[in-house]
Amino acid sequence: MAKYIRPIDPHVHLRGEEYQTNYLELGFGDARAVGLIGLLEQPNPKPQLTRIDKVMTRLHNAKRYSNGVYHGIHMGLTTDLNQVGHALSCVVSEEGIIADKTFYVHSTGDMGILDPELQRRIWIMKGKLNYTGVSIGHFEDESEFGLIRFYPHKPMTHTVRQTAKAELVQVQKQIRNAFDANFNGVFYVAHVSNPDTVDYIEAERKRLPFEVVLEVTFHHMFLNTDDYKIHGNRVKMNPPLRSPIMQGALLGRVLDGKLQIIGTDHAPHPYELKTGNTPPSGIPTLPFWPRGIQLLRDNGINESLLENMIFNNANRIFKLNLPKELVDIEYDESLWQVYGYNPFSRLC
Repeated sequence: MAKYIRPIDPHVHLRGEEYQTNYLELGFGDARAVGLIGLLEQPNPKPQLTRIDKVMTRLHNAKRYSNGVYHGIHMGLTTDLNQVGHALSCVVSEEGIIADKTFYVHSTGDMGILDPELQRRIWIMKGKLNYTGVSIGHFEDESEFGLIRFYPHKPMTHTVRQTAKAELVQVQKQIRNAFDANFNGVFYVAHVSNPDTVDYIEAERKRLPFEVVLEVTFHHMFLNTDDYKIHGNRVKMNPPLRSPIMQGALLGRVLDGKLQIIGTDHAPHPYELKTGNTPPSGIPTLPFWPRGIQLLRDNGINESLLENMIFNNANRIFKLNLPKELVDIEYDESLWQVYGYNPFSRLC
């Protein structure tokens, strides 16, 4: 059994009409099983959560499954500046809409905002509106992707193509945009996979007039490209797994207190798609919470840092005001059965 503060998972994909499986129900079931107190959902299910009516419908539908687990939504931004302005106002005024989310590359759902001038104009809009909300980004730059294609029969080509540098370059570009626009909110970097991204932010923090939050996933802390040998495309995700050296360096920076939040990027897909000829990116992760916490403790993480990363920081920046509660949870390997595989099998 493992005692820990009930975590807030600020980064989950609970899918929608694209699949027959009710991943919304499964997600909240997993959340209760591992003791989570909150799930904060990303905006790219079908239908996409970019309009207030769709967001409110999603919040309403989730109530039948949430049963004591807080549910919030990061509202997606699009290439329509009128939609962007409306979404930002919703983050500030609407209960349950807790951040805005921008994809700077096409990922699942093809919500990428790729035009550099439009990216800049959105930051300018945030600055002029004196927007103080949380702006989450999926930071990869397609111009830094390798020339090699992804070949499903060679899973490693996904990592080779979507380089670690692509993440760093996009973070650097958007930090400059936010700084130039006098942004006054929280700049949130989702699923950091490159230790160089951490080092860049550490060097820049003192000169930035806004808070920067770095999120890390369990898979980027504990899995690496060797896991392709075990699971193949079942461990394909965006950004991809990195080399063992890079993975170890990222974990070291976590233990040094240089990243602020753990989010799972829980992103299930049907098993038959993950093992097919066009495998989508994303892996199930929610069942791993108790084991992930234990692995961090085994690696000597400071308990105050752990509490900040799994609860305090998310509770503060998203203004959730959730109570701090202790749970005593045993890792349950059977939770993976519904997904058809356990991507963390070598660690469990």
